[in-house]
Amino acid sequence: MKILLTKILQNLKKFKYVILGLLILIIIGTFGISQNKEDSTRASTPTTTTETKPQYTIFHLVIPKLDMSVPIIPDVDGNDKEEYFKSLESGVAHYKGTSKPGDGSNIFIFGHSSFYWWSPGDYKEIFKTLSDLEEGDEIIVWREGKEYKYKVTETKLVSPTDVSVLKPTKTEQVTLMTCWPPGTTQRRLIIIAKPI
Repeated sequence: MKILLTKILQNLKKFKYVILGLLILIIIGTFGISQNKEDSTRASTPTTTTETKPQYTIFHLVIPKLDMSVPIIPDVDGNDKEEYFKSLESGVAHYKGTSKPGDGSNIFIFGHSSFYWWSPGDYKEIFKTLSDLEEGDEIIVWREGKEYKYKVTETKLVSPTDVSVLKPTKTEQVTLMTCWPPGTTQRRLIIIAKPI
């Protein structure tokens, strides 16, 4: 009997990590199930909320069709590679010297369609789906708490050296630019939108 008891205890020692692991899984599973029950209970409880528009206080770009909401870094020197790469880590960039919403000319905004995965920042591919925009799609720019709405009127590809897209315009417009196709610098995708 003593030999049998010793063998059982030795076998239990071998499996103590397995037993411990199973206990942990049971605890985690139980927590997950109770958490899901809470979530489903909360989801089935009717609530009354008033839908409010977000109030962006500084400078912000919203493109509903692309489910995009991104900060705009103002007055970025597009000729200073170090400055604009640093700015694009935090959002998209407003080209220094171009108009701002409400000022009546060309508001030029640029961002990445792709960039090195190891580079810092959350906006390395923010403009990757920009080509999905079509004529009539809405673009919203927030500036100092005020909303400015535009609709897409033109989409085109230009060479990287075409600076005509930066020029002032007689009427207000938003010009969005990104490298195209994603992963290259061969061309620039340009989206132009006019006030609604």
